[in-house]
Amino acid sequence: MSETLQYNDSYPTCAETYSTLRVFSGDIAPDEITNFLRIQPSEAFRKGDTHSRGKLKRKANGWFYCTKDLSSSKDGRRHIDLILAALDGKGARVQELHSRGCKIDITSYWSSTGQGGPWLMPEQMLKLGALGIDIWWDVYFTDEDET
Repeated sequence: MSETLQYNDSYPTCAETYSTLRVFSGDIAPDEITNFLRIQPSEAFRKGDTHSRGKLKRKANGWFYCTKDLSSSKDGRRHIDLILAALDGKGARVQELHSRGCKIDITSYWSSTGQGGPWLMPEQMLKLGALGIDIWWDVYFTDEDET
């Protein structure tokens, strides 16, 4: 990471943000992903589990590592860096999961209170690219008076 990176934990145009590393697999069970990555998930489910009030069955295994309870920072870069730190030195393991058919991405929740949204640093983009991990944002707009 850049020596010049300074987080803005009180990011003025963000009401709340957090990020989630997601791994989906048709064949690899969540506990196997946990053992393989040596990261404790925030949540997981198994293929065939029910959801939507018991009406639907999950079509794949899901494994999730979320930063929501790890940091209250409103700077999305900090949340991405928390995930990248958890994956540090595990590039070969991530590539192995890719080669075994896993879909791996990061979704970032962002509740905006004004102009100026989330962004990434070049170092983060390079690390995500090397890991083959896509990132996308789930953005909501909040009235500033509500925060």
